[in-house]
Amino acid sequence: MRRFRVICLFGLTALSSSAYATSWAALPMKVPRFLVDAFAVTIFNGPTVSTYFGTPPQEVDLTVDLATDWLAAYAYDCVLCSGGTSFNALLSSSFQSLNSAWANSIPGFSGTEVMDWVSFGGILNAPGRQFALIDSGANQTLQAAIQSGHLGAFVNPSNDTSPSTHIFSQLYQSGQLLNPVVGFRFDPLNPKITIGALDPADYDGNLNWVEINAPSASFDSLNTFSIDGLKGYNGSFIPFGNNLTANLDSLVSAIAIPSVSTYISSPGFMGPIVNSTMSSGVLAYPCNVTTPYVALSATINGVDYQIESTSSLLRPYTTTSFDGYCSVGIVNKSDTLLPSVSLGLPFLRSVYLAYRFPTDGCPGHYGFAFPTGANRTSSQISQIPASTPTKSAQCLQFTTPTSTPSPYIEVTAQQKLLSSDKYDVYGETNEGVYLVGVDDLSQMDFLAPASAAPAPAPSSSSTEVPMFVPKPTQSSGMYGVFNTPQHGLVTLVGVDDLPQMVWYAT
Repeated sequence: MRRFRVICLFGLTALSSSAYATSWAALPMKVPRFLVDAFAVTIFNGPTVSTYFGTPPQEVDLTVDLATDWLAAYAYDCVLCSGGTSFNALLSSSFQSLNSAWANSIPGFSGTEVMDWVSFGGILNAPGRQFALIDSGANQTLQAAIQSGHLGAFVNPSNDTSPSTHIFSQLYQSGQLLNPVVGFRFDPLNPKITIGALDPADYDGNLNWVEINAPSASFDSLNTFSIDGLKGYNGSFIPFGNNLTANLDSLVSAIAIPSVSTYISSPGFMGPIVNSTMSSGVLAYPCNVTTPYVALSATINGVDYQIESTSSLLRPYTTTSFDGYCSVGIVNKSDTLLPSVSLGLPFLRSVYLAYRFPTDGCPGHYGFAFPTGANRTSSQISQIPASTPTKSAQCLQFTTPTSTPSPYIEVTAQQKLLSSDKYDVYGETNEGVYLVGVDDLSQMDFLAPASAAPAPAPSSSSTEVPMFVPKPTQSSGMYGVFNTPQHGLVTLVGVDDLPQMVWYAT
């Protein structure tokens, strides 16, 4: 069962198609070098992309979710939210609260509906974009799955208004996108997202397009499609039945299949693994002597896509692992609803993914290929899809970009808060650092008292230049001494000669 499937509909101020030039954006994503134990709920394995909110812009690393459509940023004062970036509404001159609770709020994960400028790299811009500002993130499951904010990268066709209100659709309708398509590389070699075009340099082989199924009440996910099946070590299909369906899930770090026991029941499927173990739903292979190979491929429209073992399916040995064992990112599907298979991050890190989001007359499609630079043979890359989608001529012909626009954000709100000078850090020998808010502090000047004697002129050999030489005198007033009776008031020497402190408000 998907952990958070509620779909929220967001709006965008109407934009004139003539206000922007047609373009596309190629933005780097951040992904971990390898996936860690899928069952440690405190571990974040997800992909993030920097997105800008507000005026001046604030950079927030949104978690990319392929299965939902809601857009959110974590508030800077969010309680128990995870992640290292957030949005401070007080710093944005274009921020507008809609004074209503976020419709999808649940206990431990809630917020308000707001509106502000949203931008991808300063290239694709959505002024007056509605999104959720999350102010409570105590839900432990979502703490591990979503950090800093959320970019729902699925355009939901099940509602009449959802396709037109998604930020991708609005950018396309405003004339900013070259094509209604988004490309993804989740692999650690070159993680990136392209919005509005597919970069031919990102993939090898033919794009294998399949149509996304129309949503059904029998599905627990909206982004499902048909697959031929899953293959094991010997290249034969694992007997999970016919007419399998699958979905893509970038928040889950495992492959969910109908039966793990069926997969490990035969060396033909699992491969020559000796003494594998299955405990509390966690599959593990011995890895203290040699590094095992996890053999699993997904076959889609006649093309086999090998799922990476190293860094994706096979998890590194940690102190939480079984003694001498490494956990494997293959789990039992937790319910009987469709889809039959959930292709999580191990699969996504092994393929190039294209998403043709739905527009008038064109349903959504997924396209699969092999990421450039991956360790794939020429025979794997040269595979030909078994069929072509019915509306490919109408919906899957795209303009190839001739150049790549450079992301451009002049100065972010966070940068505006940094000091103009660098400051040394006590105990550190490295170059100084910029500090936040230092230039906004009140200035403090010391004024020499009137009774201070003028400083003597320095001699030719002097290396010191004293500011003034105070002339000690008894104080004009009397001062109480701590923990003495009132009649113990005394005069103090030199108090009247101390510098006066004057504060200047900035």
